Amino acid sequence: MTKSVLIVEDNADISKLIKGYVTNMGCFKNVITANDGMMASIKLKNQKFDIIFMDIEMPKKDGDEVIRELSVDKRALNKPEDIVVISGSLDKEMLSKLIGIGVKNFIAKPFDEADFQEKALKILGIKKA
Repeated sequence: MTKSVLIVEDNADISKLIKGYVTNMGCFKNVITANDGMMASIKLKNQKFDIIFMDIEMPKKDGDEVIRELSVDKRALNKPEDIVVISGSLDKEMLSKLIGIGVKNFIAKPFDEADFQEKALKILGIKKA
């Protein structure tokens, strides 16, 4: 398969973990990472991704800010529904706000590889072999 994924995570260990999980899935040709919201915004403007794993609390620009930008940009290559929010601290207000701007998928930290991959494959519409 020739799927592309963007991993937006400021914690290097978690970013490396997620990158390993998506690599092990074997369905991604391009695995791109961004370690803050500013870098994510740039990458999202320049390339279409099949799925985006995004942390919310990051330096320079929070994930919800990046998602809000996508939701109002009519020419954006990527849409909020392409995003899977990965967070260990989502309160009801933030969750409601994200759903309101189009985010449909969430993964709570901590997570294990099997649960992560199952959720990602479901989002991509790929049947597990």
